[in-house]
Amino acid sequence: MILRHFLLAVNDTNAYVVACPESREAVIIDPGEEDPQMETVIDEEGLHPRFVFVTHDHFDHTGGVEAAARRYGAEVLSAKGVICGIRGRAVGDGDRFRVGTLDLTVLETPGHTPDSISLAVGDVIFTGDALFAGSVGGTSSPAHFDEEIENIRRKILSHGQATRLFPGHGPPSTIAIEATFNPFL
Repeated sequence: MILRHFLLAVNDTNAYVVACPESREAVIIDPGEEDPQMETVIDEEGLHPRFVFVTHDHFDHTGGVEAAARRYGAEVLSAKGVICGIRGRAVGDGDRFRVGTLDLTVLETPGHTPDSISLAVGDVIFTGDALFAGSVGGTSSPAHFDEEIENIRRKILSHGQATRLFPGHGPPSTIAIEATFNPFL
């Protein structure tokens, strides 16, 4: 698997490009703004984005969706199906799609927002703003916080201890580290 990380200026948001090394098909995850560096890497590595995956509908994760979808002719995948006025495909828990030889699985992880979803690819999970290294995403009520923690435990921490976690903000982590040291879990 090819995995490229981009730190965006908008709220220090993490965006990612994941691609199949054989077919060069790719998915862009959370393009919070247009990023010339991302475009350069995609072009120089000969990648072909088929999908733009949105973990949740906050501007720092969606600001570059329209440009990326238009530039690459990529289909937008989100829990709502419509992001930034672009009609894409609504995806939910357990939905699977392929990028070349890679199997990608959607994990519903609401709490931070009602539409929060994460994306599992092999031994990697892109958690958006549900789970950070040492923290969790902010919620609007105690009930949403409880929902978020339950979803993190059931949908994310149920994967293998060596699973790598790539959040919407901050550094990457692993399930072993978060299960052991994250004070919210």
